[in-house]
Amino acid sequence: MVDPVQEIIEERERARERGDPLVDVCYLVTVASIDRAEARALTLRDITHRGIGILINRTSPKWRQLSQTETATLLIHWPSVRRQYRIWGRIVPMEADRVDTYWKRKNLGSKLLEHYYTDVQAQSRPIASREEFLAGIDALRRRYPDVNTVPPPPSLVGVYVDPRDIEVWHGSEERLHDRRLFRRSGADWECTTLVP
Repeated sequence: MVDPVQEIIEERERARERGDPLVDVCYLVTVASIDRAEARALTLRDITHRGIGILINRTSPKWRQLSQTETATLLIHWPSVRRQYRIWGRIVPMEADRVDTYWKRKNLGSKLLEHYYTDVQAQSRPIASREEFLAGIDALRRRYPDVNTVPPPPSLVGVYVDPRDIEVWHGSEERLHDRRLFRRSGADWECTTLVP
């Protein structure tokens, strides 16, 4: 039986070898209200049999939406290897040491932005101007001038989307794509072929 999570791990490495610019990108889809879904690009942190890992700030609308439904859909698309994966599953917490590992890999600007959400203004909230935003970042830069000394803010959280359904799309030049749906069944996966 094909393990779709293992396939994603292997195809990511193949995409990385080919220099795919989207190798560390995924698209998170959440439900904002009964008549509105929202999608946004995020950094794809981890792919393991535990799930697909991402970091989120608790001040963000996406965190509120995930907290309400406790589920999410992720889309991963790597054009260089003609692979696309739609993953639906439950949200489960990421281990603290994994969050710390990914925090250490962030650049200074990204770390300052996480602190901005906690110390100045929550993510996605209105602000008077870009200049006001940059002034807040500059104040944080004076407080934390070195990337290695910036502590993670308490609002940062890591989560996995624990896959229950994975739709696999293998693209072909003739557009006669191979499309399959894997559905978790206990410890195994049931596979159904879909019309592309």
